Amino acid sequence: MPEDREPEQVALMRRVVELAERQTALAAERTEQSAERSYMNSERTLSVWTRTALSLMIFGIAVDRFGLLLRHEPWPHAGTRLLPNPLSTLGGVILVALGVCIVATCGIRYLVYARIWRRTHAWPPGHTPYLAFTFAVLVALFGIALLGVLLVFTGK
Repeated sequence: MPEDREPEQVALMRRVVELAERQTALAAERTEQSAERSYMNSERTLSVWTRTALSLMIFGIAVDRFGLLLRHEPWPHAGTRLLPNPLSTLGGVILVALGVCIVATCGIRYLVYARIWRRTHAWPPGHTPYLAFTFAVLVALFGIALLGVLLVFTGK
């Protein structure tokens, strides 16, 4: 009787090994999908921080220009020059500079993460780290130009 069960046990063991191998293959596939999601999450995070930095820069412009409204006379005479409020100009410059720092820092951190990630994984289809990073750099350059405009054209 024990001899009759031996082929059945061997077949059962083979089935267990096949299932274990299949489970291992599925786990590897899930790991790769998880890594791809991680990369896409970092890309999404960069875009959110870029949007936040852009919002800060635009808010900085609004704060700077709001200083002109504070100095506005009810009936300005022809030829009268409106001078900006130095406190609002300083607040606007600080907000724009903060936006530039945020987008530059996040862009660099994203590029470092993407290069480390690339050492062990293939790029997801249609993705490279340079498009998102380039956009972050362009936003930072926009902010630097905006700082120049705010500092040079202060109403002098």
